[in-house]
Amino acid sequence: MSSVHESAPAPRPAPRTAWAPRHRGLKLAHHLVPAFVVIAVLLGLGAASVGAGKPLLAAPMAALAFGVGRAVLHEFRRGEDWAAPTGADVETSSGPRAATWFPSSPVSLAGGAVTVGVAVVTVVGAIATEAKTVLLGDGGARVLTATAAAGLLVVGFLVLREGLRMLRLAASGQAPGVYLTRSRIVVVDRRGHHEAYWKDVVSVLARDPRGRKPLGDRGPALIEVHTRASGAAGTASGGPRSSAASGGAASDAGAPGPGAGRRTRPLIVDVQELDADPGLLLRALGHYAAHAADRPELGTDKALSRLDSPTP
Repeated sequence: MSSVHESAPAPRPAPRTAWAPRHRGLKLAHHLVPAFVVIAVLLGLGAASVGAGKPLLAAPMAALAFGVGRAVLHEFRRGEDWAAPTGADVETSSGPRAATWFPSSPVSLAGGAVTVGVAVVTVVGAIATEAKTVLLGDGGARVLTATAAAGLLVVGFLVLREGLRMLRLAASGQAPGVYLTRSRIVVVDRRGHHEAYWKDVVSVLARDPRGRKPLGDRGPALIEVHTRASGAAGTASGGPRSSAASGGAASDAGAPGPGAGRRTRPLIVDVQELDADPGLLLRALGHYAAHAADRPELGTDKALSRLDSPTP
């Protein structure tokens, strides 16, 4: 009886996931129409509050309108082209390491301070309005004003959290972005400093949040690096897997076996914050996850040369 030997399928090349460049001028204005509507509504509510003799409610409305307007201006000031990856040092859990850096939008102390200031005005105004309404208000207007003040209070705390994150990132001294070192992936953003070791990566996904499509036709909103728990029983058979989900696209470089170990929370890159080309970052993550022999070049000019080539 003759035996039949089946060879494993060869890994397929990564299809290109295209993110459209950021729009400028009228195109950008078109995508920011909801923000313009929010600014108009906030200013209108603030003016109505002043006319109704409720200046405490008008202050947080004006502060939030200012904050939204500042965010809109920030989008208009961003460049049309993607920033090129470059070599940089990154602080890791085991000390500084050389890395290939995909930059994100920088965060300044002044910007964080302004955001915190807007949040404080919103929170103080909402609390003062709530207290005044509870103590002195009456009738249906009391319920409506108290509900609006409670909503503003929640918004104020959310903005305050974001402002504190911005201040923490600006004070850390580490430029935000995605750093690829020979041993790990490091993401530095407003949510903190997160790491994942290449050896634990099981998949790289480009996707939108469930039920949402924040960037529309520009491309998926998130890049996710899924890992297994370090030290988990079993190993992955074949290379890490990179696949499409919820509107994203990537490649399949060999599926992990059943003993690949339990998954941990993925490492998430918010594409909206990236100044670098997210398509290039996705392909780089897929390549170095699947080709361990090429990882020592990360942090060197050789990695940059590979990224400049048509296929990393």
